[in-house]
Amino acid sequence: MARSSLYPPSVDPGFPFLQETPEGWIQTTFGEALEVVERPVALAKNNTYRLVNAKRNRGGITLRGTLQGREILTKTQFEVKAGDFLISRRQIIHGACGVVPRELDGAIVSNEYSTLKPRAGLLLDFLRHYSNTPYFQRTCFHSSHGVDVEKMIFKIGEWLVRRVDRPPIGEQRKIAAILSAVDDATEATQAIIDQLRFVKKAMMAELLTRGLPGRHTQFKQTEAGEIPHDWRVRPLKEVARCFNGKAAGTGGSWLRVFKTKHVYDGMVRLDKIEYARDDSAAKTRVDMYLRDADVLTPNMAHGTIGRIAFVPMAEDKWTVDGQVMVLRADRINLLGRFLFESLSLPRGRQRLLDLEKGGAFDTLRGQTHIYPRDVAEIPLALPPLEEQRSIAAASESFDAPLETNQQHMAGLRELKQGLMNRLLTGELRVPPDEAAT
Repeated sequence: MARSSLYPPSVDPGFPFLQETPEGWIQTTFGEALEVVERPVALAKNNTYRLVNAKRNRGGITLRGTLQGREILTKTQFEVKAGDFLISRRQIIHGACGVVPRELDGAIVSNEYSTLKPRAGLLLDFLRHYSNTPYFQRTCFHSSHGVDVEKMIFKIGEWLVRRVDRPPIGEQRKIAAILSAVDDATEATQAIIDQLRFVKKAMMAELLTRGLPGRHTQFKQTEAGEIPHDWRVRPLKEVARCFNGKAAGTGGSWLRVFKTKHVYDGMVRLDKIEYARDDSAAKTRVDMYLRDADVLTPNMAHGTIGRIAFVPMAEDKWTVDGQVMVLRADRINLLGRFLFESLSLPRGRQRLLDLEKGGAFDTLRGQTHIYPRDVAEIPLALPPLEEQRSIAAASESFDAPLETNQQHMAGLRELKQGLMNRLLTGELRVPPDEAAT
């Protein structure tokens, strides 16, 4: 078996090993716990059908689209019902499985899916959580075959005979209730984050185009869009420096900002960055190190140009590599936070994307390269510095609540993972739901 590091993060190729069966649990097989069902559909040319798919990383079952029978190329289709458990035979090694939700009852899937229903003794809610365990995922991987990770096909016959430990119904119900409660808290926290982002986005769109409320009554059309009459428009090069990152000197660090998992709501989390050591003899000028209020954007990364990140507090000797461009406001005419918010507007991102379209293509890396000299020509709408400070402060007022809820979300996910690892293996036992016997 190949080493795990050869596979993408969505794949867990580890060996599926069951510990000793917990007291009171039953060791059975997936085939004894689940029933394969097939509901063939004879497609009618003029009928409309909903098609679903299973998202990777256990992202659930979602609507893929709506088509008429004549438009569906794969004619072998099967109906699914709410509560069915779907497995994508081509994507299950990436975690593509899940329970069909009520709103997708009656949709169809192709013969590249396996449809299963729990037999007596297995609760659907328990299965929903159990399918997230490493053991479940590993059994799926080792029941799949192919020479390429993206072409492996799931052999359901092999999988159904694999062993699985099953708790009594009452304990299943209690375990599912505990894990579902954490899921509910996670959804509620995500709803708060989404609402904060929505309000912030709407507010900043107004402030960055209309100015502070009640201050401006006249507006003008400019190359930077419609702005208050007393705002100026200047090319970025007149109020900021634009330069590419470079490797740090011996023992320095490279900040991989284009790995967006380390950017939260546009803010760079220096304490969370994964970085690579640079042991070359190259030297870096002091002014290449990141500073507080620098703005960062990828300059050669396919699909990432147009993304913006803000450095709220840079520690000494942090830098960025050559695929990241640094935009440094002069702080006399332009604040870094105001620059970040301006470029975060749809029109700001679009200007960067437009530069990508006309940028130089690097055939070796297969990426388009945008240059600091071109970014420096982007027109920027500039209010007086005092108004910039007020607009920046309005944006900063969202930082603390967003950070608090992001940390709460991370804590809930960590809690869920820990509970799953213990509850679904029997390491942690809970009193069964006495109503379920």
